[in-house]
Amino acid sequence: MAYAPLSVHEREEISRVLMLNRDVGWAELGRRLGRHAATIAREVKRNGGRDAYRATSAQAAADVNKRRQRPARLAQPGWLRDRVTRELRAGRSPVAISFDLVADGGVRVCPETIYLAVYAGILDVQARDCLRRRRPRRRNRQERCASTRPVLPSIDTRPAIVNERREPGHWEIDTIIGARNRSGMLWLCERVTRFTIPVTLPLGYAAEQVLAGLSEAFETIPAHLCRSVTFDQGSEWAEWETLAATYRLDVYFCHPHSPWERGQVENHNRQARWWFPKGTDLSRIQPAHAQTVADILNNQRRRSLHGQSPTILYNQLTAR
Repeated sequence: MAYAPLSVHEREEISRVLMLNRDVGWAELGRRLGRHAATIAREVKRNGGRDAYRATSAQAAADVNKRRQRPARLAQPGWLRDRVTRELRAGRSPVAISFDLVADGGVRVCPETIYLAVYAGILDVQARDCLRRRRPRRRNRQERCASTRPVLPSIDTRPAIVNERREPGHWEIDTIIGARNRSGMLWLCERVTRFTIPVTLPLGYAAEQVLAGLSEAFETIPAHLCRSVTFDQGSEWAEWETLAATYRLDVYFCHPHSPWERGQVENHNRQARWWFPKGTDLSRIQPAHAQTVADILNNQRRRSLHGQSPTILYNQLTAR
């Protein structure tokens, strides 16, 4: 399992236990924290010992140590760097080189150090010339610890009355993205009437801009038609709790990689792309133009609405 540095909460627990019992065993402390006894012993000894250990000073020292720039081991000229470079050019893997160094002379250089040196350009050899996968840039390494991503209210909990379109006021919302992922536009779709509301985002689609755009849209919607919203898992919805609290909305999220679960707005986006094809700079779209497109779609009679248009049905609801 990958090593994880001690957290501030773990250091506080060590400090608290030592204040109560200076003679506590490292093994007992380790069991409490789910850590090896040697990890606890080293932590305490390098931060003043049993009598002087304090969580705040230990955490501060760890933060400074983390920021300290250390010279890369293979950056220094010498026989070690020359040998690693030579063996990489010969087609040997970093793992094999690491084992050979230990077997030949007891020098320990872990494979990760060699990989880092190759991708950092420290050695006189390129990744595409010596590594099996020949990637010019390294992919992000996936974290092996448990995910800390917050649990979002799932679409699985959305009531049947919403899924079956038996009650108005439930919205599906999505963004369409413009050229070079630098601009966007919001579309709100009401599930019962299929009525759509556009919101232009001239400053981009970061969470703050999206919250401002959604607030602008919901200010125009009667309170009795503000019941719930359904999003995908995009980062632009990060301020969803603020939106929910302000307008007393229930919020639901699709499963990861499953935006099709709110199919109504997905179908709408397919139609909107006729006016705003991929590659369009949406920051130049004026609100009046977006509203014109929405009016065209809202005034179309639909088979799913028994020959009526979204505008007619929505106006009937807002007149109540």
